[in-house]
Amino acid sequence: MSSRGNLSQIGEVLNLKIICVVGWWGEGSADNTRVQMSVVVLGSINLDLVARIDKIPVPGETRLAHGMLALPGGKGANQALAACRMGAHTIMLGMVGEDAFAMQALKFLRQDGVDLSHIGVSKTSATGLAFIVVEDGGQNAITVVPGANGEVGTDALTDLQQILGPRDVLVVQCEIPLDVVERAILTAKKVGARVIWDPAPASKNFPKSLFKADVVTPNQGEAEILVGGAVTDVRSAKIAARHLRARGAEVGIVKLGSQGVVWATARGLFYLPAEEVAAVDAVGAGDAFAGALAAGLDRGEALSDAIRVANRAAALSTAKEGAQSSFPWLKEVIG
Repeated sequence: MSSRGNLSQIGEVLNLKIICVVGWWGEGSADNTRVQMSVVVLGSINLDLVARIDKIPVPGETRLAHGMLALPGGKGANQALAACRMGAHTIMLGMVGEDAFAMQALKFLRQDGVDLSHIGVSKTSATGLAFIVVEDGGQNAITVVPGANGEVGTDALTDLQQILGPRDVLVVQCEIPLDVVERAILTAKKVGARVIWDPAPASKNFPKSLFKADVVTPNQGEAEILVGGAVTDVRSAKIAARHLRARGAEVGIVKLGSQGVVWATARGLFYLPAEEVAAVDAVGAGDAFAGALAAGLDRGEALSDAIRVANRAAALSTAKEGAQSSFPWLKEVIG
């Protein structure tokens, strides 16, 4: 059981206050006639519990962490914030629980001006949680408890149909029910909106319909799962990117972390080296990329330019701890 757009009630329960955007473009908007383009993100909202450690434990091993943070997260929320900080008018669709975690999970989205008026509140499930262990060198291991994210469904799709226009960019991932992601992509294709699908967490058994997204953006490990072969370098990443196009995507992108990014289009295969930064935490770098890419396409940038900016945004995010707290602003990325 859930209620829609009920964030103010959470504020009352927790003796806190949330201010949501009224309408789609601000005060007085009451119909679907829209002038401004938007990035619309449908996805997960979590609170990340991040432990810093010298080395990620192997199965059966216990190690002591030397730091702990509670930070807003969830791939959907991360990508919405990243798009917002990169200058896009951003609308978030998702679910939280009726609990204190919700307030923490929505903190940066609310502060930075993401439209939260289409967030639902579950009365039966807690806000999603992610337990993240980060090595000092920047690598990480993540366990996610979906919570209210698992209840994202018909209400969110109804909202999506009402707000998504042909000039918008829809961003989806896989931390909410896959049938909802499928229907969201179909909705976007019907209205002519572009779709970026971040196939994370990845599965080798994804429905074919998900590859109808315009842009598919796996990282190295996810690409290996999707194509069923090793992706270890630029050459194998190009093969994987071409494979993504063969499965239906207009653009196949493979993020290689410190090796850069590869993409395939109808025009050919392309490669961009990674930006050089002193990485301390890779958590959320892929989400920074997705949000920045969506914002760039929403601004009307050419694909190669949008990827270049997204590549830099992702690199800069690794220079700070956490996911959302590390995302750069547009002025930091383009100078």
